[in-house]
Amino acid sequence: MAWISRVLRASSLSIGVPAAILAAVSFLALDLDLALISTAFALAMLAIAISDARSFIVPDVLSLPAIPAGLLVSGYINDSGQPSWVILEHLVAAILSGLLLLAIKEAYSAIREREGLGLGDVKLAGVAGAWTGLTGFSQAILLASIVALVVISALNASSAKTYRRTTPVPFGAYFAPSIWLIWFAQHA
Repeated sequence: MAWISRVLRASSLSIGVPAAILAAVSFLALDLDLALISTAFALAMLAIAISDARSFIVPDVLSLPAIPAGLLVSGYINDSGQPSWVILEHLVAAILSGLLLLAIKEAYSAIREREGLGLGDVKLAGVAGAWTGLTGFSQAILLASIVALVVISALNASSAKTYRRTTPVPFGAYFAPSIWLIWFAQHA
């Protein structure tokens, strides 16, 4: 029974502290309505990142609803005189972003004859497009890739973990927070 208590404490710290920081940053930098949206989005991306880091799973229950939510938020935010095509642009971005990562996933599988990218990452690409548009998607995937490479290089250099060409990397653990960070930067 003591181990249950330790797990709950560790889980609440691994989620609670970053969640509190993300909420504080959101409320300090954004208007109330955007701060609430930012906090909810940050928590969803944090949960996805933790899930992917722990089990290589991007939960559909978090990623799939984030796509229409991103489209609704883009319409809500841009309702202040911006043209209505912004929602359409974000819809196209969600579709193209998802299709791009799906094409990369399928090409890698065909060439290497093993999975190199999961469908969870494809769905996260749709989330990125819906929330940030095409430019934001490219920035989020670039940021996630750079951070993942730096972390993996640091782990290899410190001998904490040895990564080989076939070592799985939970890309969603880097991609999900990057999506929120780019969206936040667009609105802060």
